[in-house]
Amino acid sequence: MARILVIDDVPAFTALLRMTLETQGHHVEEAHDGLSGLSTLERESFDLAIVDMMMPGLDGIELIRRLRARDTHRAPCIIAMSGGTDDFPAAFSLNLSAMHGADRVLYKPFDTSELTAAVGELLAARAA
Repeated sequence: MARILVIDDVPAFTALLRMTLETQGHHVEEAHDGLSGLSTLERESFDLAIVDMMMPGLDGIELIRRLRARDTHRAPCIIAMSGGTDDFPAAFSLNLSAMHGADRVLYKPFDTSELTAAVGELLAARAA
């Protein structure tokens, strides 16, 4: 199956996504901040990255921008996740992530069926 990197600053959340995706047969790795996620993506090849928009240090928007600026044929599909805050609503996150290259946006909280459907659609499109 696919190699997936989950990047989120909440370890319990990345662990939940890992378990969900591993039960589908995917190989999943975790990064707990934007800088380590970007570093992992630059060192290793992944089919898909699931990126939280709001993280300390390097946020998801900048991570996606940097990822899309490099060699795009090696870049993974990207799902941006946003729960929004008072200062950064989810709708604003959707617009920014779309402008910066996310292939899909999931709003937290989302259920596992939304996640697995988005992952399946993006991986099928990548394989086509």
